[in-house]
Amino acid sequence: MARGEHGGQTSTSGLLGGLSPQIEEKLSGNRKPCLMFTVACVLSSIFALSALSIITNSCEERISASTFRSASMERMAQNYRMHSFYSSEDHSPSKKRKIDSEEIVIDDVFKKSYNTNLKNIVFGIAASSKLWQSRKYYVREWWQKRTMRGYVWLETPINGTWDEFAPPFKISANTSQFKYSRPKGNRAALRLTRIVTETFKLGLKNVDWFVMGDDDTIIFTDNLVRMLSNYDPKQMHYIGSHSESHVQNTRFSYSMAYGGGGFAISYPLARALATTQDGCLNRYPELFGSDDRVHACITELGVPITKNQGFHQFDIRGNPMGLLAAHPMTPVLSIHHLDIIGSLFPRKSRLVALRLLMRAARVEQASMFQQTITYAQQRRYSFSISSGYVVRVYQGFVAPWELEEAPRTFYSWYGSKNHDHFPFDVREIPDDPCEKPTLFFLSKRFLNNTASGCIETVYLKHRLSESNSNGCDERINSVERIRPRRLCGRVEMWKNDTIDIFVRPCQQGELVVGVH
Repeated sequence: MARGEHGGQTSTSGLLGGLSPQIEEKLSGNRKPCLMFTVACVLSSIFALSALSIITNSCEERISASTFRSASMERMAQNYRMHSFYSSEDHSPSKKRKIDSEEIVIDDVFKKSYNTNLKNIVFGIAASSKLWQSRKYYVREWWQKRTMRGYVWLETPINGTWDEFAPPFKISANTSQFKYSRPKGNRAALRLTRIVTETFKLGLKNVDWFVMGDDDTIIFTDNLVRMLSNYDPKQMHYIGSHSESHVQNTRFSYSMAYGGGGFAISYPLARALATTQDGCLNRYPELFGSDDRVHACITELGVPITKNQGFHQFDIRGNPMGLLAAHPMTPVLSIHHLDIIGSLFPRKSRLVALRLLMRAARVEQASMFQQTITYAQQRRYSFSISSGYVVRVYQGFVAPWELEEAPRTFYSWYGSKNHDHFPFDVREIPDDPCEKPTLFFLSKRFLNNTASGCIETVYLKHRLSESNSNGCDERINSVERIRPRRLCGRVEMWKNDTIDIFVRPCQQGELVVGVH
């Protein structure tokens, strides 16, 4: 969310911030996974002339919280409890599995505990009248008029007719009575801070959750509903994530939900906040923005943040590909700063790229950006697949832990390349062109009714300029399509220009690198 009224370049002061066979079976709705990659150099009329592509197939109901097995099953199970996710309506009895003489209960990871759906969520979208005409297109990409409730909160009415495909708007109340003493700050932060309270006071019925976001944020609502279903809406919950900028986190807080990336507040917490917030605001006039004020008032109520890495504040600049190519082991919930980061896809405008991404997400959201790692030709080639987005192919062996690091295609919020600016692992792009990955970006994604209800994703090779093209390995340059099934990979065939990769659920003790 913008610091103030969304003007200029702003960030953190906005309102918001393989698996075992048993787990694989649960995630896929007791269906066998059917992701397959085929890599062939066959030109097709559906592709541009001489375009290279990668095709991914995944089963229709295959919903995966992760596509890369954790080395420690115990650590993975704990991680799933923190960022748990379910896909099917299976309410089968609790399942337990014995691993290394330690019993891990997986029932509470996947069991749908609370009947949350879109009609129980109210969205509060922080916006500015000055920027709404350009940013409304971002909101339209995820908003579902017939099934969602929410409001765009503005400081003043806009000129002209309101967009019928956008949420209805509300005008924020006057905040001139509240103290604000931050030098070089913007009093508009007070207006944004009160969006939760003002939305609550509308008195809407059957509300479990209030979800805040910005007008330059997209929200993956299917994933959001599934995530919230793991929490009791009758308890006080404050769910969000910190910034991708270490500097921002240290200046504000690692324990604060950054509003641009979105956060969720349960109904009981919203009710308590609505009662106490106005008094709280006058106790902290020196704070900068809206996120830190919301955090201060919620902390007074004794409620800590519940972190979920699916919320993305995206306090970065430049090309976001690196972050999305190595996404955390949790379903994506939001992407912020669409006006500031580079286009999600090369050679496309921001809006065209976003529409391509959201078309893929509408087919199936849970596996979006989830990472699969596999190898070919006795580890002469390394593959990292960010489902529904990009495939990276490296010549030579790149260790799994390195592929999990985000390639630094971006800069920090303050324009630095220094690793100290990021609160996560980053990996520099090699200078040697032969060590750089060949990239295949999403072209289209659809349900293939002729392949047992599988989802097919087509990736096209990103062609660099002649001076920057990677001509080090003609075998990779000739690759057209790959079909994987996750989660552990095995190359079945590499003949001429075709690669078949079979990726299946990892067996106990199996290594992604293919050795023991």
